[in-house]
Amino acid sequence: MDITPPHSSALRESGLDAAWLAQRIEENPILLGITTGMPVFERAIPDHGGDGLAVLLFDPTDGVRHIVDVQLGEADEDQVIRALDFWATERHRMPSDHRVAVVAEHIPGRVARAAALARTIAPIDTIELRTERMGSIVALHGEPIDTPSATDPRAEIAFALRLRDFLARLDEADPLRGRIVGPPPATLG
Repeated sequence: MDITPPHSSALRESGLDAAWLAQRIEENPILLGITTGMPVFERAIPDHGGDGLAVLLFDPTDGVRHIVDVQLGEADEDQVIRALDFWATERHRMPSDHRVAVVAEHIPGRVARAAALARTIAPIDTIELRTERMGSIVALHGEPIDTPSATDPRAEIAFALRLRDFLARLDEADPLRGRIVGPPPATLG
């Protein structure tokens, strides 16, 4: 069981918001730490009631598009599903190689494990957005997060069912939908 205490938003506490963060990402998308190349900002989509956004980046060095769901404060499993939804939409809107990332100021272990489960469906990364304040200057950089080894089987089963629901919502012609195996379980227990 993950008993990580809630993590506040250093950005919000500094009086900064998702719009400010979107502008910083547009100016310098490499700060997210998504790719080793020089990604180009394509667009931002405000989301989460003002606490986050989706960012679309393109890395011309390898031709990969990156769908990045960014959230102030702590990530949650909903963010992983939201990122997968953006990824599925963008794959159809502009067919090419796509990767997806979940970025937040804090990625709890349960969310890192949920993203690891989602890797069976999509190439997904988890990145913590580190914030350092030096006077009036706020420095940001993203750091990839490894998947912790501790597990919570009930939480992983619950998230696996959410992934199954995500696949079931896809267009019937989407090849990913074929990954649904068997009837839905009646209960968790």
